[in-house]
Amino acid sequence: MAQIRILPPEVAQKIAAGEVIERPASVVKELVENSIDAGATQITVEVRNGGLELIRVQDNGVGIAREDLRIAFEPHATSKIAAVDDLFALYTLGFRGEALPSIASVSRLSLYSRPAEQQTGYKIYNSGSDFVVEPVGTPPGTTVEVRDLFYNVPARRKFLKSPLTERRRAADLISRLALAHPHVSFRLVAEGKPLLSTNGSGRLLDSILLVEGSNVERQLIKFSTSTSWGQIQGYLGSPQMAKGNRSGQVFIVNGRLIENNTLRSALEKAYAGLLPQRSFPWAVLVLEIRSELVDCNVHPAKLEVRFADEQAIFNDTWQAVRSGLTAKNLAPELARPASRSPEPKTVRPAVQTMLRWQPETWEFMDKVLREHKPRTRPAQYAAGAAPEIAVAEEVRSRTQEARVQVQMSPKSGDRELSDDSGEMRQLLRSGRIIGQLHQSYILLETPRGLWILDQHIVHERILVEQFRAEWQNSSIKVQEILPVIVEFTTAEAVLVAGSLDLLAEFGVELEPFGGSSFVLRAVPSFLAHSGGSWKEEILEIAQNAQKTTESRDQALITLACKGAIKAGQYLAEQEMRALLDNLAATENPFTCPHGRPILVRLETDELLRRFGRA
Repeated sequence: MAQIRILPPEVAQKIAAGEVIERPASVVKELVENSIDAGATQITVEVRNGGLELIRVQDNGVGIAREDLRIAFEPHATSKIAAVDDLFALYTLGFRGEALPSIASVSRLSLYSRPAEQQTGYKIYNSGSDFVVEPVGTPPGTTVEVRDLFYNVPARRKFLKSPLTERRRAADLISRLALAHPHVSFRLVAEGKPLLSTNGSGRLLDSILLVEGSNVERQLIKFSTSTSWGQIQGYLGSPQMAKGNRSGQVFIVNGRLIENNTLRSALEKAYAGLLPQRSFPWAVLVLEIRSELVDCNVHPAKLEVRFADEQAIFNDTWQAVRSGLTAKNLAPELARPASRSPEPKTVRPAVQTMLRWQPETWEFMDKVLREHKPRTRPAQYAAGAAPEIAVAEEVRSRTQEARVQVQMSPKSGDRELSDDSGEMRQLLRSGRIIGQLHQSYILLETPRGLWILDQHIVHERILVEQFRAEWQNSSIKVQEILPVIVEFTTAEAVLVAGSLDLLAEFGVELEPFGGSSFVLRAVPSFLAHSGGSWKEEILEIAQNAQKTTESRDQALITLACKGAIKAGQYLAEQEMRALLDNLAATENPFTCPHGRPILVRLETDELLRRFGRA
């Protein structure tokens, strides 16, 4: 019996659709690229329920004539190529004729279109196994409505992410398409709310500022280089714009958004030595290449291309990016304070000249350093969670007479101390504080020897356990702050907008402020003193905390890390004592929430051996 058979058309179409239409963002990509190929200068995209319920793409392009409507839904029907040689002379984004029939096979699709010279518009929609065409009033251009995506392919629908995630993917795609086609005015609407609107000015910089936020303009480096194969230009981000992943890298070849390892490697090599480890550059690279030197027909969704001379592309891209970077002063610039009347300058002596070279009391040292580097502290601290350092209530009530200085290490022959945690906690409370090393490490003398503790990690461990207890008991203390405007990209704004209730659970209260901006109005009380940008912390919480209990715990760690004192911060003896007392009371005084050791011990026996006294 014959075992090889020709698949029915409906099965073959669903297989083809599986290669092209992976998720709602895939539908958006195919339809928007069709609009761009049709010469549209205005494109509106609307999605509902992440695109599963509705995707609508409307443009003002040339439209489709009535006699072409039915054939447009036939497999491999296209107006863009006619012969094999045309594949190597492509000037359009689409060329296979697969998009419309693939989308129609896995959704309920309706298309409205009218060329400008045609008096009446027409609608075509799938009804069962056939398509129906009927007249309808519609403006010039084309509108495609895709409803109930994957309604007849439940297996594919099961593997999709949440509607919020799918909406964010669509928003990210439109943002990138806006960068690839700055001459097109894009408008994105999700769940009835506008998310992105570009003006179609034709200037790449305008699109970047609309997508990324106007605050990045001073961090951008424009570059342009002509090569033997074409031209490469675009904008590079300063090292301050680096990200922890490659989401900030956009590669555009002849107007097509692509993923390409050659370009990525060249870009990252050009930034070598300029970024910390595990950081990736932000960049928009626009390449114009002679069409015969690039093959676009190598990926089902046309996301990848192949270059005729990969090495030349790599070398020229690396050289162009590196030249652009070296021509710019990459030193970070401090924000300029508001202009004010000049004040007479007072020359202050260096702190070293104020210290006398003999043992001094902590009161004298505190006084000298405090005068050298004034600090403003709130009048009242929450117990165990002061803004600069956890100076708890019991520390404020501690008097000079009550301070106990631990005697020097016991003589040889005394009882050897055990390594159990109870003994360690006791030593943290009773050890003699020697001082700070580099204003980053606390030096503690114990009968065992010298203990060195990282002050940031110590405080982080204290805060994360306090914050976790408050969160579990739904008793997070929130404090209002002066409103702070936080700007996000369009895709990031979608994520944040869907996570507002979740962020509020952690004491971070945000409100939409129009477009991709939000107003930060309140934070957990122990973070009220924290300055700087909140953008990265908000994004990390929104991305992680909605998944699992472990990820929510990571959100607590993120906030504790932001609130903890930093390396290089001067601490008074009372503050260091409060830190050590609070650390001794934690569940785990040995490691930070990330698993790094909190303290390093230099044992007395090791010191004796090093100095030849053992």
